[in-house]
Amino acid sequence: MNSYRMGVIGDPIAHTLSPAIHTKMAEHLGLCCEYTAHHVKRGELGQFVERTKAENFAGFNVTIPHKKDIMDFLDECDPYARKCGAVNTVKITDGKLKGYNTDGDGLYASLKQNGILMDRSRVLLLGAGGAALSICQKALDVGAKVTVLCRSPKKAAAFAEKDGVTVRELSPTVQKECAKVTDIIINATPLGMEGIPDDFWDFSFLDETKAAVYDIVYKPAETSLMRESRNRGLRAFNGLGMLINQAIYAFSIFTGQEFDFGEMASYLEREIGKIVYTK
Repeated sequence: MNSYRMGVIGDPIAHTLSPAIHTKMAEHLGLCCEYTAHHVKRGELGQFVERTKAENFAGFNVTIPHKKDIMDFLDECDPYARKCGAVNTVKITDGKLKGYNTDGDGLYASLKQNGILMDRSRVLLLGAGGAALSICQKALDVGAKVTVLCRSPKKAAAFAEKDGVTVRELSPTVQKECAKVTDIIINATPLGMEGIPDDFWDFSFLDETKAAVYDIVYKPAETSLMRESRNRGLRAFNGLGMLINQAIYAFSIFTGQEFDFGEMASYLEREIGKIVYTK
């Protein structure tokens, strides 16, 4: 039986659900797998990369703050990840590193599993961080038009350079204007996240929209944005599905295993949901 050694790096990393998700996948498929979390600070990437080669890792996932910096250590980069300008998955083959980004595919799959197609839709994306960039690129790749709202448009230069993207300032007035003419609203900010004191200051932008609402925050299970959306009769979803689906794509890259992604996502949402939402 093949044995796979994998991991995830970040700073901080103690909160990560990745070991639980990947271990559950391996158990479900009857595979021998070791997946561990590694606290890697800025400046320690090179050291960790050499360790993965010496210890025959199949690959590793990358989270904050390394998604851009890891690209300097790659031998090859998937075209989609290069367009994103960020990598969250690294596959190691014969000591060579290839980078991928599965965040956008994870969101796309989660939306589709909930009956929402991003293809050729109008997407309103709140936030301009690393996750937002991956989501934006996936939306563009499937023919969507994207409007990005952020508090400092000057910091969203990477978005403004892309055809099909409009960048505007995040404000109540602009939110209302854009929400009226969009199909999918995606919150890619930490607003409403458990442990974060900040939340949306105004939900009136939801009053005149028919859009589906997707909050990439997964804890709490129902954010304020989701609750306010549902109170207005809108479909609203949290980010657990995105988290799980991006991990499924990464696991497939690491192991080369073929399996039913939809069935695996359903299984993991049940199993990981027990860990996340059961106190």
